Amino acid sequence: MKINDLSQLSRMLFFTKDTLRQLENRADSLDYNLKYWKKRGIIIALKKGMYILKERWEKEINRDLYMMYLSNKIYEPSYLSLEYVLNKYSLLTEAVYGLTSISTRSTKFFDNDLGRFSYYSISPKLFGGYELDKFYSAPIFIANKTKALFDYLYLRFLKKTPIEKNEVLELRINWENINSKEFKQLQSYALLTDSIRVKKILNLIKSQYYA
Repeated sequence: MKINDLSQLSRMLFFTKDTLRQLENRADSLDYNLKYWKKRGIIIALKKGMYILKERWEKEINRDLYMMYLSNKIYEPSYLSLEYVLNKYSLLTEAVYGLTSISTRSTKFFDNDLGRFSYYSISPKLFGGYELDKFYSAPIFIANKTKALFDYLYLRFLKKTPIEKNEVLELRINWENINSKEFKQLQSYALLTDSIRVKKILNLIKSQYYA
């Protein structure tokens, strides 16, 4: 298999090792080529067995959407949420690095040349509240504003974090960017869980910012 053969993949948003086996069925040759292409910077490994062409990445004019799409595909099922989405709505007072997502699978992190992709596990009954965006014709699943905030609070206060007024004040969330209607929607997500801790933290937030 030669470098020129990779031109057949130039229109693909990503490809896998199984894709390459259709072009090179000799396992030892394929493994050698993959190592060579990665070393030369011809391909970018997103995770084991999943790649994109570096040239395809460099030519893309909308890299943000490309990254969002890849985030959905690196670990399925998943949707973008938490700090990444909160930052898009100017809800956080601190900078955010990497893409954060929710999944029904175990918590997982992937570091590659594009950045860090973080996935946090949640109960299947809470896996929802996301919307559909598009990267060209490819779907992107991303939490709506209030679901991203619910996911953030749920994971933060689900277990050991103390539920106190000081904890609410230290969240560093711009609550002025969440109106009363949106806060009620936030509360509605809490009805999907039996967690008394999550409901208690929402009551504290309500008394502090929405009384």
